[in-house]
Amino acid sequence: MKAATFDSHRFFTDATDKQVGVLPDLKAQRRMGEAVEELADIRAYDAARPKVTAEVAAGDFVTLDQFVAQRRRQ
Repeated sequence: MKAATFDSHRFFTDATDKQVGVLPDLKAQRRMGEAVEELADIRAYDAARPKVTAEVAAGDFVTLDQFVAQRRRQ
């Protein structure tokens, strides 16, 4: 396998010069990691939203002031 550099990314090619992998630069890698984390947060929010919406509609919640008061009493 050999490597070629292009636009700060390193592409790995097989014996027929077909690109089979890429090694992004550190800045691009960090951006991709942040995008993956953001997508995970969005998916978690989307998964939790129906349950939370149902709890609020049923009145099964406490306000922030009520929560703080409860914590101070403990």
